[in-house]
Amino acid sequence: MIQDDYRAAIDVGTTKVCTILGKKRPDGSIEIAGVGVAPCSGLKRGLVADPEATTSAVMASVGAASKAAGMPIRQAYLGLTGSHVESRNVWSKVDGFSGVTVVTQEDVRRALAVASEDAAVEGRDLLHVIPRSYALDGIYGVRNPLGMHAAEMYVQAHAILGDRHPIESLQAAVRAAGIGISGLIVEPVAAAEAVLTDAEREEGVILADIGGGTTDVAVFYEGSIVHTTVLPIGGYQFTNDIAISFNATYEESERIKLRFASAVPDARTASEEFGIDSQGMDDPLIITRREIGQLMSERATELMRLMMKKLDEPHLNGLRISQMVLTGGGVKLDGFQAIARYIFQGHVRTASPRGAEGLPVERQDPQFSASVGLLLWGMRNLPRESHAGRKAITRTGGRSNGGGGLRASFRGLLPRSKATKAAKRESATPVGV
Repeated sequence: MIQDDYRAAIDVGTTKVCTILGKKRPDGSIEIAGVGVAPCSGLKRGLVADPEATTSAVMASVGAASKAAGMPIRQAYLGLTGSHVESRNVWSKVDGFSGVTVVTQEDVRRALAVASEDAAVEGRDLLHVIPRSYALDGIYGVRNPLGMHAAEMYVQAHAILGDRHPIESLQAAVRAAGIGISGLIVEPVAAAEAVLTDAEREEGVILADIGGGTTDVAVFYEGSIVHTTVLPIGGYQFTNDIAISFNATYEESERIKLRFASAVPDARTASEEFGIDSQGMDDPLIITRREIGQLMSERATELMRLMMKKLDEPHLNGLRISQMVLTGGGVKLDGFQAIARYIFQGHVRTASPRGAEGLPVERQDPQFSASVGLLLWGMRNLPRESHAGRKAITRTGGRSNGGGGLRASFRGLLPRSKATKAAKRESATPVGV
């Protein structure tokens, strides 16, 4: 019998689509019921370039997960990435207090509503509004104001936004596969859910999820997220460097990268030779590990330097962050962690997904961190709603049930005129952490 608390998550990446179905046990732990992975050629740097290919990959991935779990999937949380994703931090006053009163859940809801309104940017979709802290009567750093007394309240929130067109293109490709969308979750937020410890979030940490086409970055400090950004560089570029340098196919270059490449070649094996099938040549081209290693080292160094430059922001200056966590398929390149440690000059570790039981051994891999994190974050932060079952998906105006996701939750928060602001604050229900 299908239980109510089964949820699904779809991670549409540049090289693969991963679908995960899981359920929450009575003790609160999360159990994986099925995983489906399918190759994807429809995205470029996190953006939909071929809708049909993307839809086909989603269908194959969802079908495999459904078969593994023994139940159909009707809708899912959908991961989102791309260089159009950006973040901002807002500091907003919460109106409605008249004298000293007890802070209620309604006050917290209004705090998120006003923060969402202040963070909104015309033409961009508001994806997450995550409260960082509150100030009550001049007392700063309050994390949970419920039940406290105050005559004045402010909220500090982290907002994540994205361009509407690429978001709608991804949603359309997934809906075309017959899957409703019950929530959009930005991938660095999801990956953090699967790999970071509470201590790392508290002390300060940079998370870098290096996927096939993008590197998703999130910065945490004093327990909350303070910065989110996405770089349009990932494992694809490493492979493409080999393809261009040696006139090889992408498939051959990927094989060479996985078998022979290292960002920090061992001096003892640097002169070792091997053959690569170069297009237009009858015999394999003979190259050394040193040559491949030079390409990988330069690309890894460039990626790390670009990431550190991206993090050179005023609101991050002065934060003493000495930890970095690497995850995603791109970090499996031998020597990448050493390059990261050299550029970052701090403690660096590589992480695989945790927090879900029953994940197949072959999926307990850094490249599945965001996929697992999507399921975990959705289960912990979004309303309970079954994603599995045999109920038909009703289509209305091209949208399926649950298709609005987080954007639908925020639609009432995006101000169209000053006259409607007060009404929107009272009626909107934003989604945060």
